[in-house]
Amino acid sequence: MSEHVKEIMVPVDGSDNAIRAARFGLEMADAMSVPLRLFYVFPAASVEVIGMAGMSRADIDQAAQASAQRAFDKVRDALGETSVEIGQDTSIGDPAEEIIRYTEDDHSVLVIMGRRGLSRMQTLLMGSVSDKVARHAQSPVTIVT
Repeated sequence: MSEHVKEIMVPVDGSDNAIRAARFGLEMADAMSVPLRLFYVFPAASVEVIGMAGMSRADIDQAAQASAQRAFDKVRDALGETSVEIGQDTSIGDPAEEIIRYTEDDHSVLVIMGRRGLSRMQTLLMGSVSDKVARHAQSPVTIVT
């Protein structure tokens, strides 16, 4: 499989499950000699709430970047030093849809993600992000519990 996988993408949100997925992703990236990409999606619902509070688009972007950086820092601290190349990307929108969109452009991406993130209420209302990604992604998906 390593000849087909060119990158491992791990969606992160600061949760313990995301950290477990990132550790597993790092091990896989190291074994396959491919880079690891951390991917944070600032939820669209948060953007709507912030927008209703009267914040500008620039303020929303700044809040999204700050939230993403906290999640990236938490994961990087948990991973420690490594020789694996680690990149970071952020997006704003529905987390499952943004992860799926990422896989549409490049089928050589292996997605490794935690089964549950930070929002159990969102899971009850809308379904699990990992379930939706596993059903609709254009790339292989591994779900870490």
